Amino acid sequence: MSDSAPVFPKLIPLPAVTRPVRVPVARLADVRSEADLPDRLFLGDLVAGSFRPEKKGWRAEWRDADGHYARLRCAGHLSSLEMRYDDDELVTLITAEQFSELGQSIRNIHPGAWLDRLAKRLEPLCNLRVFPYREEDAVGGDFPDGHLLSLVLPVAADRLPALDALYRQMQGDPAICTGVSAHACLTLSVVNYLEGANPGMLAHPVGLVMHHVNALGTPAADMPVRETDADGRVAWTLRRSHYILVTQVHLRDAARVVQHLVASGFIGRRADAAEGYPHGAEFGACLMPFGYEYAARNIWWFDAAGRRRMFYPAFADADDRNGLAAHSGDLFARALLRDAARMAETFKAETARDFMEAMAAAPEAAPVIRH
Repeated sequence: MSDSAPVFPKLIPLPAVTRPVRVPVARLADVRSEADLPDRLFLGDLVAGSFRPEKKGWRAEWRDADGHYARLRCAGHLSSLEMRYDDDELVTLITAEQFSELGQSIRNIHPGAWLDRLAKRLEPLCNLRVFPYREEDAVGGDFPDGHLLSLVLPVAADRLPALDALYRQMQGDPAICTGVSAHACLTLSVVNYLEGANPGMLAHPVGLVMHHVNALGTPAADMPVRETDADGRVAWTLRRSHYILVTQVHLRDAARVVQHLVASGFIGRRADAAEGYPHGAEFGACLMPFGYEYAARNIWWFDAAGRRRMFYPAFADADDRNGLAAHSGDLFARALLRDAARMAETFKAETARDFMEAMAAAPEAAPVIRH
């Protein structure tokens, strides 16, 4: 049997959730009745009966099931947009003359406070960390659906077909009102396990390799090494290869998409404290401002207990994302999913067998696992 690691597919497209929008007229000034308004805008759907003609224009409201809303008042050059997420409200003047230009208006509204509120809502419930907006960060967003976020999380290779099925299921969920795009890509990351603060199996190279392979089904990039930092702290460092899910989702639907991933076992629940996938800190999800997954480098954080440090040299590659169109086609994508899952199952079985054979051959010595 070859000692080389299996070659997993690098990039796998996942089904998109598409939600067409109805925009009857192009210009705000051409609206004459409720029938001329877009059927959704930013944080909600058009509220029937909310259209009100005014002396110099009109006003209307769009609201979602959680009570978030957008109110647009068109009055020529004095148009204004009022938005509320949870109990945080803002009002801003806008210069857009066409509905399509409202995408630029949303990119001028910094959603840092809203992302903080989403973090307080989600982080206590599931294995997810929300990275905050900084004041200098560019804001991603579009018309008609508003602010964009990115969701990134490690995915077990043998569960990729189940992930594909989940996104197909989300296509039919009427509670998801805006578009969602996603792909899986093979990447590298590093986990530092602080010595003395983690279970014994995570303070041994073989135990760390088995822990990773059993969880994510992909090879370790190197055998783990014991390192000491400048403060004298000792940790076992694991460089790992694995798949990550990269999803672009609008703020309005971020919590709903996370709930789907939790219910399907791709994001762990806080209540189910465990070391394995997907509950361990090293398998946690990250929700962040749109574009961080491509622009940011050296992203790292500690778990709440300070036992593990997760480090990503980069989450994803923009060129890969732009090249997804070349990997289009349902049959092609499903073939890649099957290949990755089959290779993971085989690799896990072979790694376990190598471990048992090494133990049987030299029980007094630390076994060497092919990686």
